[in-house]
Amino acid sequence: MLSPPSARLARCLLAGLTVAATLLSRPAFADGEAEGLASKTLSPKVVSEEALVAASGQAVVMQGVVERALAYIGAPYRFGGSSPQGFDCSGLVNYVFRETLGVTLPRTSRQLATVGIRVAREELRAGDLVFFNTRGAPNTHVGIYLGDGRFVHAPRARTLVRIDRLDDPGYRGRFEGARRLDPLMLLIAPIQIG
Repeated sequence: MLSPPSARLARCLLAGLTVAATLLSRPAFADGEAEGLASKTLSPKVVSEEALVAASGQAVVMQGVVERALAYIGAPYRFGGSSPQGFDCSGLVNYVFRETLGVTLPRTSRQLATVGIRVAREELRAGDLVFFNTRGAPNTHVGIYLGDGRFVHAPRARTLVRIDRLDDPGYRGRFEGARRLDPLMLLIAPIQIG
């Protein structure tokens, strides 16, 4: 568990990585070359390089989210639970993001399905949230994507936090979609719950 100073350190590290990624991805200009830059359009190559560097910075941060989630494999399921003594699906997601990045996310899976940006299944990256219809309604279950078609979650009563596959029979036909949370945006603009 991260102490408050460790959570602040994680936020500072994330901000520093993002700033460094942005600075490293920008082209260097000789004296006078930068003049009038505001009126010029960036080439697609520069934009895609900046996006690649920013995405790799996000990947580093989200790997921390994944590693923290994996630390709770074997924790018991508890309806409404949001601690290692017992998690429900959204409680696990909330706890992992709070302890890793120091941010508070919406509490329920349905609320979580409104945060971040929609991601196609074939574009999933580690740390993305994956949603399922497990109770006859959209987004009634959530997990954290690990990569290679696997996700970690707190499935249901009388089970433990575990890893399953998106193509497992119990989840394949129930997949509702995925959302990607930008860790820097979570730190800059905390999510309003309510």
